[in-house]
Amino acid sequence: MRFEHLAPLRDLAVIIAFGGWNDAGSAASDTASHVLQKYERVELGVIDDERYFDYQATRPFMRRSPDGPYIEWPSISLSLVRHPDRDVLVVVGPEPSLLWRSFATELISNIKQLEPKLVVLLGAMLSDTPHSRPLPVSMYTLDSGLRELLDLEPSDYEGPTGIIGIVNQMLIAEGLPTASMWVAIPHYVANPPSPKGQQALLSRLEQVLGLSLDYDDLPDEAEKWSAAVDELSSEDPDVAEYIEQLEDAKDAHDVEGATGDTIAAEFERYLRGRGDGRRQDKGPHRN
Repeated sequence: MRFEHLAPLRDLAVIIAFGGWNDAGSAASDTASHVLQKYERVELGVIDDERYFDYQATRPFMRRSPDGPYIEWPSISLSLVRHPDRDVLVVVGPEPSLLWRSFATELISNIKQLEPKLVVLLGAMLSDTPHSRPLPVSMYTLDSGLRELLDLEPSDYEGPTGIIGIVNQMLIAEGLPTASMWVAIPHYVANPPSPKGQQALLSRLEQVLGLSLDYDDLPDEAEKWSAAVDELSSEDPDVAEYIEQLEDAKDAHDVEGATGDTIAAEFERYLRGRGDGRRQDKGPHRN
């Protein structure tokens, strides 16, 4: 890792996302990659120890360049994004297959050197949420101080976990303020990409990290994605009826839990998500 010559870090936050079991529709890893693509970044290094990957499950890629073919091995990249508002370390790559404790120890030892103010692990899970409604984003933490600061839900999950759960627990054990952020992806359209899921995660990240993010064409892609699902579902009466049931259940739940503050917060989040990358006010669009 190339940490020696870094300029002083500005209120460093960390975003971590892994492809695989924790990443329905690739929404989490695509969100992290989106942030990397939109801002100036410094490549700090990769974790590509072959002990961590089963190459039959996560295949290397044959690439070609002007100098000839080469092998791109599975790896986890660490890149420092120089966002105008604060520095953000983005960690993204495929979920390791093996030696999770060793991998997490290596990853966290690198992160800890940079003394981050906040670590957010991104995930995406399959859910019975309808595609035609805003995709819900939940955030959890085991850190009582962070829970009060950000008004987060406590984590009381028990059961099988993925690499996000492992890294989350070990980060907390090291005293780093850490939370996990999950977007619900409709289970009947789980294939990537999921631009609506990415948009939902970016919007929540803006709130938590206190910065403005460049959405680029994600809002338009999300609308096209929703329209395509509408068209496909209309061709199957059973699917259309099932989605309508999900919509009725979601609307009833939202009405039951609605307050003036939650409605205002959701509307502000909607407006932020509809702005372009330069945050110009173009007015709300139908979603």
